[in-house]
Amino acid sequence: MSIKSDPILASGPRLETISLAGRVPVPVTLLTGFLGAGKTTLLNRILSGDHGLRVGVLVNDFGAINIDADLVEGVEENTISLGNGCVCCEIRDDLVTSVEELLGRTNEIDYIILEASGVADPEGIVMTFLAQKFRDLLYLDSITCVVDAEGIFEHGDNPYLTMLKLRQIGYADMVILNKIDLIGPDNVAIIKNWVASHLNRVRIIEADHCDVPLEILLAVGRFDPQNVANLRQEVSTMHSDTMHQHDALHEVFDTWSYRSERPFSLTALREMVRKELPASIYRCKGIVFTADLPATRVAIQTVGRRTEISELDEWGQDVPLSQIVAIGAPGCDDAAKLTTMFESCIAK
Repeated sequence: MSIKSDPILASGPRLETISLAGRVPVPVTLLTGFLGAGKTTLLNRILSGDHGLRVGVLVNDFGAINIDADLVEGVEENTISLGNGCVCCEIRDDLVTSVEELLGRTNEIDYIILEASGVADPEGIVMTFLAQKFRDLLYLDSITCVVDAEGIFEHGDNPYLTMLKLRQIGYADMVILNKIDLIGPDNVAIIKNWVASHLNRVRIIEADHCDVPLEILLAVGRFDPQNVANLRQEVSTMHSDTMHQHDALHEVFDTWSYRSERPFSLTALREMVRKELPASIYRCKGIVFTADLPATRVAIQTVGRRTEISELDEWGQDVPLSQIVAIGAPGCDDAAKLTTMFESCIAK
């Protein structure tokens, strides 16, 4: 019989004040918003913008494959994927360890953007940033929530999802009401009235494709720690007892992931996703290898009834590999069925 030498107890959280030699605290902008709202679009606008800041990126996704990290443009060496984690409950040291790693790579980073998962409740992230032991490492500059104007009332019969969307909005110091080109002014007014009926003092900016001035996004100092207690009390009235339990996420969301080195038929894939993907799938996204464009990475993104397929950069030295993730309601992801549906689109 062999005797295991594993420790009986896991290591505890770090209690000491954390800092990096020669570094002043780095400001952080937190991007939140439900699945498919446009957070990665906003992130890429920021990264390609003329703001003079040297930006590092932390990208979180819910599921076994972090597709969003692959969709970030232009800062590959300064991007860290927080994959297969929800960043929804108390984060403890994993987020901060990633910040340390990011800042330790180079002295050139003077700003960090964290793109949270679409299913992340922001409270745990906010409370982590407010912990005294991190005061010499980073500070929260602003929280921006992106809202899908067309899809905000989808899944309205699911109180958990409605609650999650409201909490994401409630913790933000600015809300971008995105995709207003898909709805009319009357519907914009309905959305604003709905938000106002639940939350006070929400600053809402209307936008198409997250096209907003960079000056209102970065180094703005909007986050006020004094408001956190009021925010927590306000959003706690939404009966959110389960919002901070990690296991609760897996009771209301299921994920499916797929990888393949065989090329897809782009036409078949487009038709299948648009016409056959189950309605219980909230979000489907991936980077795919196609027979039509074998040298080019192709992105597929589905939100509700909308599907967008776009060309990215070339595979270059990377081996072409399709990676797809679907997120939906519990029981939506019959893995065998979804796999069969996608494999039916493999080029013959």
